[in-house]
Amino acid sequence: MAVPVQIVSGFLGAGKTTAIRAQLNARRGERVAVIVNDFGEAAIDESALEDSEPFRITNIPGGCVCCTAPEGFVDALGAVLEERPDRLLIEPTGLARPQDLIDTIRRCAHRDGLELSPVVVLVDPAQLRRLTETAEAESLDLLREQAQGADVLIANRSDLAQPDDLERFRDFAAALWPAPLAVHETHHGHIPEHLLRWPEGEGLRSRLDPQPSTGDAPDHDHPDSTHGFRARSLQWSPEAVFGRDRLLTALEELAEGRGGTAIARLKGIFRTLEGVSRIEIAGGALHEEPTSYRRDSRVDVIVADADAALDRIATALAGAVLDPSEITLDANRIEVVLPEGSVHGIDREALAALPDGIPDVSLHFPKRAGSAARVGALLDRLGVQGAGRAVVVAGDGFAAEPVALSVLREGVLVHTLDAEPLPAKQGGPFRLLIPESASADPVSCANVKGVAKIVVRREP
Repeated sequence: MAVPVQIVSGFLGAGKTTAIRAQLNARRGERVAVIVNDFGEAAIDESALEDSEPFRITNIPGGCVCCTAPEGFVDALGAVLEERPDRLLIEPTGLARPQDLIDTIRRCAHRDGLELSPVVVLVDPAQLRRLTETAEAESLDLLREQAQGADVLIANRSDLAQPDDLERFRDFAAALWPAPLAVHETHHGHIPEHLLRWPEGEGLRSRLDPQPSTGDAPDHDHPDSTHGFRARSLQWSPEAVFGRDRLLTALEELAEGRGGTAIARLKGIFRTLEGVSRIEIAGGALHEEPTSYRRDSRVDVIVADADAALDRIATALAGAVLDPSEITLDANRIEVVLPEGSVHGIDREALAALPDGIPDVSLHFPKRAGSAARVGALLDRLGVQGAGRAVVVAGDGFAAEPVALSVLREGVLVHTLDAEPLPAKQGGPFRLLIPESASADPVSCANVKGVAKIVVRREP
């Protein structure tokens, strides 16, 4: 039987440890395991939890479980599963994004023994006000990314918040799309038990076909929702993967009104082989950006037409879903897709022939082994210059968040160990490593095993 896994995330100082302690006190008699990720070596959070006497505490110090310490996290999952707990609680560092943890759990070797419960993200309303008033853009952006990944969004320390702080939080929560399954205000980390379980019709599903719901658009003053318009929502399970090129082609045709379909508004979240994207169509223009949402793929669409138009849209989107056979990429070479669409296959011999190769990566990355090529040399060989971003995709379909080309250039691709292809157990045949010094912020693709594809995009 799979072990329920609850991620309790939130920005630094939001009260995650207090919330976990409250859960442990409420679950006395259960065998509860806790994985804590402290950034420092002092293990303060672990010490704070010891008095609660959970079944097991595992601390992963010195890094972020979603990027620089993924092996430690996966190893901890395996060790916890051997003890067969009733439940697992995970507290990532306040600088982590829950979506990276979700991606890691979904692709790790222990995924069949784990069942993700709703992701909880805590926000301190007073802290939200301070970050907004002081215009701390990077911290505020991270807090928004964390909230985008929330299934349950919690305003913690509401007893200490001013009325204006709570109103700001409510506005912040109301602006999220898709909305969390629940928004709750509490103090001392107390979260009602029913919020920690999937509501009926939500949660992990094995289906790939969309679930529709159709009706007249609400009759109010919103310009995209006036009387006479028709609306439909579609959802796909998180296992459904869209072909990005196929999806964008379909959506661009819809945005231009080809086929007689006039879209008044479209908002969608799509998991593709190049990451999870939020795509909107408004005024005939299509906009795409990465998103932290991970619950499923979904779209809300409003048309100034009959249901037949909505049916055409549903058919076009369904046609962009990849067959499982299309998701597995060739493990013996890396495809590099350039902005104009050209695809270049790079095998181990080609990587080894690049200039300025590294005979032994252990000199640059302790605890790693093998020979590597510099990503910068690969991009130079392909004529990639200037600013832009790239998405790194593994052979199992995992896609990291977009990374700046300037950061990716500092990375290396490990390709050989003892004159043989890098073995899968070492992250091969190709493994990407990016040094911490390459970026001031954590990078989700700092350590990607089984690299099969690099998609280069120019800045919009």
